[in-house]
Amino acid sequence: MAGDVGAFFTRQYQRLGPVFRVRALHRRFTVLAGPEANLFVTRQGGKHLRSREFWMDFDKELGAARSTVSMDGAEHARMRKAQQPGYSRSFIHEHLNDVVAITRREVAEWPLDEPIPGLYALQRIITDQLGTIAAGVSPRDYLDDMIVFVRTLLAARVTRQRPAVLTRTPRFRRARRRVEELYSTVLAAHDPDRRSGAEPDLVDDLMALHQVDPQFLPETDLMPAVLGPFIAGLDTVGSTCAFMLYALLKHPDLLDRMTAEADAGFAHGTLTAEAVRRLDVTHRVALETLRMYPIAPAITRTVSNTFEFAGYTIPAGEKVIVATTVTHHLPQCFPEPERFDIERYTAERREHRQPGVFVPFGVGSHVCLGAGFAEVAIAATMATIVREVELALDPPDYILKISPVPTPSPDNRFRFRVARRRRWAAEAT
Repeated sequence: MAGDVGAFFTRQYQRLGPVFRVRALHRRFTVLAGPEANLFVTRQGGKHLRSREFWMDFDKELGAARSTVSMDGAEHARMRKAQQPGYSRSFIHEHLNDVVAITRREVAEWPLDEPIPGLYALQRIITDQLGTIAAGVSPRDYLDDMIVFVRTLLAARVTRQRPAVLTRTPRFRRARRRVEELYSTVLAAHDPDRRSGAEPDLVDDLMALHQVDPQFLPETDLMPAVLGPFIAGLDTVGSTCAFMLYALLKHPDLLDRMTAEADAGFAHGTLTAEAVRRLDVTHRVALETLRMYPIAPAITRTVSNTFEFAGYTIPAGEKVIVATTVTHHLPQCFPEPERFDIERYTAERREHRQPGVFVPFGVGSHVCLGAGFAEVAIAATMATIVREVELALDPPDYILKISPVPTPSPDNRFRFRVARRRRWAAEAT
């Protein structure tokens, strides 16, 4: 489990079935896995499972008693409803020009004569997009501190892959101060006197909820919600885009097809919502990336009410891991699961449409609120990148290594080089 946790759970599911126990990090868990587990959580998880214990130390570090990820039941549903407009597919469709402009600006700064760190380059783009669109503030100057703060906090207080003492180091404390400064900057930018006539964004919706019902969303619980767009991009969309870039560089035929598709999408100068919807190859490459390289291979919950699963009684109080993405690597669900194959998502095959099989954004009531937003961001960002530059792995024979902490992401050795596209060079000449 210290390495490839998804592969570990897949092996155990194939050997032991949909329910088994593991001991890890001095703790014991009951693991639920396979399509059976995903369907159970989708249908009955709200009645039997809660998330509070898994996230409460994360909330505490942000000075909050609770947050969207640690809420359950009716209050969780209400909090999701308040944030849904700012994380919606339609909202990012309205801001595609920002997505493209931010991506182009970052790509223009990539050096032409040296390797570029893959994950960090994509994190810069995605975090800037999310912060600018959903919170009205670019986090560019805070990114390095955000990475230290979020990744240390997740590893030490949530997944517990690293010792808690890391949250007391000078490096982490400095990062915390910078993140608190960013939070204050976002709040100041959303002072009502400065927002007159502005289109409401996610933070405006949160502030409105706070004003209407300060007991439900008190000032002390605002920080994790307001910083959500900045935190969300680092190890979710950013990592997925980095994995997708690696997949494209290892499959040049797909890169060529996607580049041609992007050129057609930009035929009128920029991307429109309709042009994004027509990015068929791009979307299927993204789906296969999400299948092969899920950034959340499992979720941890506490059993709130005893239930029966696969012939076993799972008692109240038990800590369970739902190994959601085991299905992504089962040959009975996805034939030849280790092969990158975007034809899985054609109308003829539709392998991902099997119940409980394709769950890259989680399952149940806590399924990712920004899944639609993320799909559009991934497609628009990657289409813009391949439109702007030619890409190559550095070194060409690099084989992907995955860093498991705090969530799966390409390791720091994943690098690439860029060159001006020959078409741009010809036009300039």
